[in-house]
Amino acid sequence: MGRVFFDIRKNTHSLTADYQALASDSGKVFFLDAAAGLTLTLPAVADAQEGWNCRVYVSTNISSNTGVITEKTASDTDVLVTQINEIETDDTQEGPTSTGHTTITIANALDTIGDSFDIVCSGSKYFIRGEVALDGCATLA
Repeated sequence: MGRVFFDIRKNTHSLTADYQALASDSGKVFFLDAAAGLTLTLPAVADAQEGWNCRVYVSTNISSNTGVITEKTASDTDVLVTQINEIETDDTQEGPTSTGHTTITIANALDTIGDSFDIVCSGSKYFIRGEVALDGCATLA
């Protein structure tokens, strides 16, 4: 009997322009692949529902503008709960955290290919854990 192989590759999407994520995008890995920056808008929490998730990677250095991950502000207000680890060890500054905000801004010239953000919806909020290489790469508002 022959071997059976299963395709277990991740479902990925390379973003080169602003993108409104859909409820059907749950489980995707998004690559931020625009040197001019872009905005990734998460689905409304009511549409995403409990368990919706994605991972976001910086795959191209942002050389102008910024990268932004944001809630769908027409539906949600301050539903992002975020903790970001900064890998650098040059000072005592800690990574940004917030228990309720709207956006994560990824600064040009401070981003590093491989910076990443894991996003999971609880049904009422998005919980985000990020890891970036440099101080000041990600700011929360």
